[in-house]
Amino acid sequence: MIRVGKIMGWAALMSTWITGQTLLPVDSISQKLYDDTELAVVHITIDTTALNWVYNNVQSDSLHLAQFHFQNRWIDETVDSVGFRIRGNTSRVAAKKSFKISFNTFVPGREFYGVDKLNLNGEHNDPSIIRSKLSWDAFKEIGMIASRAAHAKVYINDVYYGLYISVEHVDDEFLRKNFADDTGNLWKCLYPADLNYLGADPTLYQNLTDNGRPAYELKSNEDQADFSELARFINALNNTASSNLPDSLEHLLDVTGVLKYVAMDILFGNWDDYWSLMNNYYLYHNPSHDRFTLIPYDYDNNF
Repeated sequence: MIRVGKIMGWAALMSTWITGQTLLPVDSISQKLYDDTELAVVHITIDTTALNWVYNNVQSDSLHLAQFHFQNRWIDETVDSVGFRIRGNTSRVAAKKSFKISFNTFVPGREFYGVDKLNLNGEHNDPSIIRSKLSWDAFKEIGMIASRAAHAKVYINDVYYGLYISVEHVDDEFLRKNFADDTGNLWKCLYPADLNYLGADPTLYQNLTDNGRPAYELKSNEDQADFSELARFINALNNTASSNLPDSLEHLLDVTGVLKYVAMDILFGNWDDYWSLMNNYYLYHNPSHDRFTLIPYDYDNNF
């Protein structure tokens, strides 16, 4: 049996010998959304025709008008005119869907307790519905930049859809909460994002896809579509002489963060990651330091 205390104790011990970058203080407003001292309850109200369309078009990212109500220890509020859709990759075809709530699609600039998006993950691969929550909590224990998470009961049109995990969305808001300089480029990296060198031309990485889905998807500064930093980084990873690589990496990459990521993935037995499937991570280029930070993503297939 895997015990939470042992996991957290191991993580705390690990943090004493792996030093990391200083994290920004936790945002107290948005933290109310991820308080796990009381089980949250989410009610989504949506036109039945729209809901049927969403379920008949699971690959669509079209957002549909809905009403959202959130209740936990700190919050008991209703938000009108939110965007609602199914989210995920392979989970879209699962019986238990995952959902995305967007607070700023129909009301530009609006946030709900400091976030503009909320992910409700069905954890369809995890009968315990605890794996990813343990993972996110463990990452926080060792001082890694990672999403926050909390459980929630989800109802749609007053029908109970099950227990979900609300996971913090990695986007511009996430960068603002976690980096002193949030102006850099953020890439969502999915299979086949193997960081192998394809050539000096940045468009080679921009155009790399799997069944039409980008391997390296730019999630910030999209209007500039600048992949030159990523191309330079991948070139250095693959083509720097072995004797110079350790020093070069320290200047290009948050190596401490990557070591933590590797150690925790080994602890978790995670196979749906960069090391096994070239999948499920983010890369953020911090322009102040000219270094990349790896941000973990998607932990429902571990343990």
